[in-house]
Amino acid sequence: MLTAPLIEIFSSLQGEGPHVGEAMTFVRFQDCEFSCKFCDTPLSFIKNKQCRVEWPPFSKKFEKYPNPITIVELGKILQRFSDTTLSITGGEPLQHVPFLKEWLSSFKKSGPRKILLETAGIHWQELEKIVGLIDIVSMDLKLPSSTGMKSYWEEHRQFLKIAQSKEVYVKIVITEETTDEDLERGASLLKAYSGKIPCILQPASAFGSFRKIPTPAKIHQNEKTMRSLLGEPPLGSVRVIPQLHKQLGIL
Repeated sequence: MLTAPLIEIFSSLQGEGPHVGEAMTFVRFQDCEFSCKFCDTPLSFIKNKQCRVEWPPFSKKFEKYPNPITIVELGKILQRFSDTTLSITGGEPLQHVPFLKEWLSSFKKSGPRKILLETAGIHWQELEKIVGLIDIVSMDLKLPSSTGMKSYWEEHRQFLKIAQSKEVYVKIVITEETTDEDLERGASLLKAYSGKIPCILQPASAFGSFRKIPTPAKIHQNEKTMRSLLGEPPLGSVRVIPQLHKQLGIL
């Protein structure tokens, strides 16, 4: 019986990207092999003995379920939520592809809900196995000057080739340390798609010890740089969208 470790399940407003403000049910998976400097999900890196389920929504009251969760248990929990879009987030959900494949295959039969996958945009071979079960792909483009990690340009390129068959947008977290050189490398990947893939610049938020948040001047500079590289619509689509859920104080 397949199981997966989950951090939390809740209904809220999408806080990031072009679907910001839309009501969704979120299933947050544990585990992430990356270490972005601006990461705001520390529970991804520990073994969570329990998965918390917020009920009712927006209450910050939680029910607890023992980890790992089975597909049957997850299905029963999700019956309580009626949002028309389900966001699979993390952590990195694509580290749990066997579970995702079996779960989503059965979940898609239960009703006409859209599936949005939020991912680092690196595990392209794993995406290939489940892309037919996904409706929307929220793909991070990890700039090394922002994340403090190595670059993943080739992995991102392979990922975009697969993701383009779906509704997809690219999210780039920018910090005070983001370089024009990295933005140019990112733009070069997106240029191949002639503006079909929206580029969302997301200013990093302060969290934990991370304080390298971009100034208004830096945000404007980065947006201007990307727009000059990708062009105006319909050739390119660049928007700055901050994390709405943090501003509203919701999950």
